Amino acid sequence: MTSNRLDVQERPAAGPLQGCIVTLHGRGTHGADLMPIADEIGLPGLRWLFPDAPFPFPDGYGGRMWYASPPQTQSGILESRKRLFDLLNRLISEEGIPSHRIALAGFSQGAVMSLDVGLRFPKRLAAVIALSGYLALPENLSAEKSPAAEGMPVLLVHGTMDEVVPVEGSRRASTLLLKERFQARLQEYPMGHQVIPEEMALIRDFIKGLWSL
Repeated sequence: MTSNRLDVQERPAAGPLQGCIVTLHGRGTHGADLMPIADEIGLPGLRWLFPDAPFPFPDGYGGRMWYASPPQTQSGILESRKRLFDLLNRLISEEGIPSHRIALAGFSQGAVMSLDVGLRFPKRLAAVIALSGYLALPENLSAEKSPAAEGMPVLLVHGTMDEVVPVEGSRRASTLLLKERFQARLQEYPMGHQVIPEEMALIRDFIKGLWSL
């Protein structure tokens, strides 16, 4: 493994591969922290990948982050984007997974990166699922979005009581994504910065619809 590759935890598909979901963790945590989502979704044809962000989180506990706040510093966003592009390209070229069988998902900072990468990746992905996130560098999206991604489904989920990442971030994202001709859907719940069972049920149905599971 080369030094610029992300460390990745994996939950393989329990049956014939129907889809691959690259799931991005939030600030200060690890990819493995989101692995229970695979069990909660419980669809056997899914392969789940949980990469660790490239940068150490400065709390002394070993967490990782995709970029330093605020994201307008850009350097972290761009480096993480590059490494996630590399991961996606390897899945497609080395493992033979069609891009339309790959979806990006993320929570909080991971949601920000899933949007950033999914909207710009040169090949059409199946979808983006962004939980409690926002669009970083929205002023660049119109010029940088991938033509292949136009019309791609994007599921935005956010808590109306979120005090860490306010719900306005997803609301603004939804408005801009619709303007830029993405198939955006925003679902709000009366919750904080968290994931709840109702959210998991929504995501499960969304994924089933992507690949007719």
